Amino acid sequence: MNSKQTPLLFVHNAGPTHVHDRDHKTKTKIRQHVMLDIGRKRRKRLRNPQLEMVFQFSGNDNATPVAQSESSRHNDDSIDRRHMPALVYPFWHQHPLDVLESHWGRDMFSAYGIMLMLNEGRNPVSTDRSTERFIFPFAFQKSPFLRHYAQLIIRPGQLAGVPHEKPTRLKMMALERSMDAISCVETALAGTNLENPSTELVILAIIAVISFNLISSDRDQALLHIWGLESLIAALGDSFTLRDHDEIRLMIFWVDVTTSLLHDSIPRFPLPSDLVPVVPPVELPLPLRTLMILRSKADKNISHVLSCMMDLNAIASLIESELTVRGDVLWGESVLLGLWLNPVAHRLLDRPPVTDISYRPSPISEALRQGALLWVIWIQRRYHAYPGSPTAIVQKLLSLLTQPDWSDVLTDTDLMSVHLWLLVLCGINCDVPAASPNLAGMIPLRMRQMGWDNWSEVMMYVRQMPWTHAIDVAATQLAERVERTNLLSIN
Repeated sequence: MNSKQTPLLFVHNAGPTHVHDRDHKTKTKIRQHVMLDIGRKRRKRLRNPQLEMVFQFSGNDNATPVAQSESSRHNDDSIDRRHMPALVYPFWHQHPLDVLESHWGRDMFSAYGIMLMLNEGRNPVSTDRSTERFIFPFAFQKSPFLRHYAQLIIRPGQLAGVPHEKPTRLKMMALERSMDAISCVETALAGTNLENPSTELVILAIIAVISFNLISSDRDQALLHIWGLESLIAALGDSFTLRDHDEIRLMIFWVDVTTSLLHDSIPRFPLPSDLVPVVPPVELPLPLRTLMILRSKADKNISHVLSCMMDLNAIASLIESELTVRGDVLWGESVLLGLWLNPVAHRLLDRPPVTDISYRPSPISEALRQGALLWVIWIQRRYHAYPGSPTAIVQKLLSLLTQPDWSDVLTDTDLMSVHLWLLVLCGINCDVPAASPNLAGMIPLRMRQMGWDNWSEVMMYVRQMPWTHAIDVAATQLAERVERTNLLSIN
């Protein structure tokens, strides 16, 4: 029998309680008992009750309600999935920090993963709001936690509760784990014996830190760590050959191109030509062939840009055919799309420094290069591979399009396609229309010069350049802005 007895007071509920015959102490107990019961019944139910839950793990992966990514379907003896909790409502929405702290080991990509969860919870999946999203596919391959919960993390609405639980604490947690990785790198580099296995881990840790910098919008730190990685590999010399580590080479290629795109700087590492697929060649669009004939003698640099544009046109055809067969599922294939686009971006960025006197790009060739970069960035944002805003490139391109060199070529209708294509790319990539006020009037001006009354005539010329119907929705939204601007200018 329990030694702790709760004092009970029996009161008639079907007849008189004879309260008046009781002493003062008993009367007080009766009133307290009745009021306590009334208070409990009147108490409102909590909207978001905090539940204490006890986990029961099952050795069967199929018992977990979380869908696993394709890479996690393969057997991995190094991961004990019985220690991975099933994140089901309301647990994940109420206690995300507890999950991260208790069940996520300190792997090198945990800093990136925590920031990814914060951003995904803050920005619902949307093609219109992809600025802060950066999916680094290799992190899911290297981090057991990310790999196990891949589908949960990138599924719309699953992380809605994360930003409400002290986002500053999440950022601090991610920063601490990133600093841990940096400390491990420094400790390893301070040693005298850097064997090949430990060298690989050091390089992976630096790549993980760069991925954290990118998703945190810390461009300068990402560039600094890329330089450090380049110096490390150069210092290793023959003791570490990247040729023997294809996965590491691809990861370096990814972060190098992404960082260079954000800064419009020259990539620090060579293009891994043996690892990227060969894109079937297609013919250069007619407007660009005309431009090549007119400008190749006066502008030696235009040949390189037009070669990249040919690859861009081939990739546009590939994307168009894949979208026809697979639909929007294609945007989940970040590795495939990256292997198509990143080599073109690398070639567009890999140019002699501006300090070289022999390299004097004309406004036309530089505008084409910037336009091709905008095309690449727009597609990258669709599969969440560009962690930033291209507004700076838009402003630079608009400035180039107003240079006198264009007045000599715009008399040709074929070259009007090139100019309009560049203007439309500026329009669909401009996140802040107020930041580029010239754009609002440039397209209507060209339309009036050509005597066009509707947007379909503009698109007839634009589609002669590298294009895919995936851009049509963004182009339609731009058409609405142009129409409003045109009406305002007429009134």
